[in-house]
Amino acid sequence: MRHILLAALIPFAAAPAFAGNLAPAAPEAAPTPVFVETAPMYEWSGAYIGGQISYADISTDGAANLDDDGGLYGLRAGYDLQRGNQVFGGVLQYDIGSIDLEASGIELEDVLRVGGRYGITTGPALYYGTAGYARASTNIVGSTDGYFAGVGYERFVTDNVTFGAELLYHDFGDLDNAPGVDATATTVGLNLNYRF
Repeated sequence: MRHILLAALIPFAAAPAFAGNLAPAAPEAAPTPVFVETAPMYEWSGAYIGGQISYADISTDGAANLDDDGGLYGLRAGYDLQRGNQVFGGVLQYDIGSIDLEASGIELEDVLRVGGRYGITTGPALYYGTAGYARASTNIVGSTDGYFAGVGYERFVTDNVTFGAELLYHDFGDLDNAPGVDATATTVGLNLNYRF
């Protein structure tokens, strides 16, 4: 009987030893998040070239009051730098046309613009303001210097092509060969650009 009792107690006596060998499993560490910096889908930084067409409304005042309107077309080139959702850039535009100022015989032949722009992008679209130096040339009364300022909108239509619209106001000084006659012009234009 004593042997039976000892035999019955042996499993219970060994249980603490076996239980000590059963260590709880260490908890798994949570996975570390991996942040991958991706390039923006629409990148405004870089050079571009393009073409433009505009409708111009021109008027002069001073010694002669002449008004007229017509079309201009030309080329443009620029460079933009994007920082976050802000875009800074420079632009060169050259337009030619043949706008007669009433029956005076004076004809606007070309307009050159050199300026800068600053805008905010929402991804594929850019809203911007622009301003700078402008020079207009005529057929018989020389050229005149001034400034331009305006607003614009540009949007990606493919990975490298953008389509845009601009509204610009120009204020010029006296014409070279017509002292006392200065001019203003407002243009509304569309442009198509290839971005490198």
